[in-house]
This record gives sequence, structure tokens and C-alpha cells, in this order.
Amino acid sequence: MSKLVVSAEVPLYEIYQGDRLKFEFQRCLSRLQEMQSEEYLKREHLAG
Repeated sequence: MSKLVVSAEVPLYEIYQGDRLKFEFQRCLSRLQEMQSEEYLKREHLAG
């Protein structure tokens, strides 16, 4: 199983500060936060 590791020098919410893609970024941010949880990391993930 592979894992994705993402690193940033700023908090996630500071990665994008524009307005045009605000909705899309909020959705992405939500997913990244979910993927940091212990519960998510323990789940079996299907490739494909």
C-alpha cells in the first residue's frame, strides 16, 4: 500500500489565498484535513 505525504511551510488554510477557486480550495482543504485523521489512516483504501 502506498501513502501520500504532503508537507508545507504554512498552515493548510494559507496555501491558497485567492478568490477565484475559493470553493474548490475549501473542498480540497476539507479532504486534506480528513486524510490527517487516525480513523482515515486506519481504513483500508482500494487502489484504482
